[in-house]
Amino acid sequence: MTDLIRTTRAQLGLTGHELGERLGVTAGAVSQMERSEREGRIQLDTLRRALRAMDRQLVVDQAVESPYSRYAPARVTDSVAEALADGDTAFALRLITQAAKMVAQHPEALTDRELNARPSQLSDPRWEQFLRAMYEDALPEDRRPSWTKPQKLPRRWYVSQFDSLRQRARETTPQRLRDLNIYIDERSLSCA
Repeated sequence: MTDLIRTTRAQLGLTGHELGERLGVTAGAVSQMERSEREGRIQLDTLRRALRAMDRQLVVDQAVESPYSRYAPARVTDSVAEALADGDTAFALRLITQAAKMVAQHPEALTDRELNARPSQLSDPRWEQFLRAMYEDALPEDRRPSWTKPQKLPRRWYVSQFDSLRQRARETTPQRLRDLNIYIDERSLSCA
């Protein structure tokens, strides 16, 4: 579902133990809360209490569902996080590239609210920066939320683990992604 507790905790530089102290629970209980949240089983009261312990509030809202809502960054982030948690990197890649393709083709289909609403981040910084770069490239400059600005990875990351695709990535990765130390071959970007 979401990853608000872990993401907020990381943004504040808090360990699970430190958040546990604020909540009066163990670090293991914090870990269980985070797992329950990712799996969509957390109770809203528990989520509110955890966020409140970090001086944050939970805001629940509704919006009109459109055929393009599934490509909203918050929904894609949650789906990619789930795929990565399941070890399905191929599906994570397809989710990101398909969303970016649809957003590029129909940039007006998502509201500013949908583009700006990004409650959590991916726990793997490589995938996070890849997602940011893909959305930044897909959106017209005047529609890009600040979160889409990717940061350069400290070292090269090959999205594929297969040697043949890595070799092809060395030759065909778009310069924009090379500059971020993200290597993926052009064919995988367009066919995923």
